Amino acid sequence: MSSSTIAQTTEKLGQLVRSRREAMGLSLRSAAPRAGVGVRFLSEFERGKPTVELGKVMRTLHMAGLDLAVVEHADNKPSKGRAEFYSKLLKTEFPYDWSNRQIDDSVFILKVLEMCRFNDVLKVVAYFGFDRVSSELPHLKNRAQTNKVISMLSRIQKGKLMASCQSHDAAS
Repeated sequence: MSSSTIAQTTEKLGQLVRSRREAMGLSLRSAAPRAGVGVRFLSEFERGKPTVELGKVMRTLHMAGLDLAVVEHADNKPSKGRAEFYSKLLKTEFPYDWSNRQIDDSVFILKVLEMCRFNDVLKVVAYFGFDRVSSELPHLKNRAQTNKVISMLSRIQKGKLMASCQSHDAAS
């Protein structure tokens, strides 16, 4: 008999995997090789890290005897705006134009960039990707604003590179 659980957050998905792994009597160190992932990845995934690699997630789910299913939101009503969805999903500090029910991804990204809130720009980059977000730069109207966002994106890219180097050093 199969059962299903809807995990709407990375934290919930990680908790499901951890519960399943522990029910199987597996430690992090014994489960990670079975899934073909590192102990660090498995630990971060189980703690809800939002930027994990999908292929590794799939292998980890399969190791735990789980499959991933995509289902339509039960509350997917026309009255719910997409900006509200992204703002809530990304936990942005500012509610970017919730009144616009038909907001496009590009418009949402642009609104975040226009506000120049570093934490929100960081969250949007983590979700949509650096290239996708930076592709909206030409649409900013204010030169000072553009320069500020470019500075933020440079800091984010530098931080990603530094983190990558540190994780590479730790693996060596």
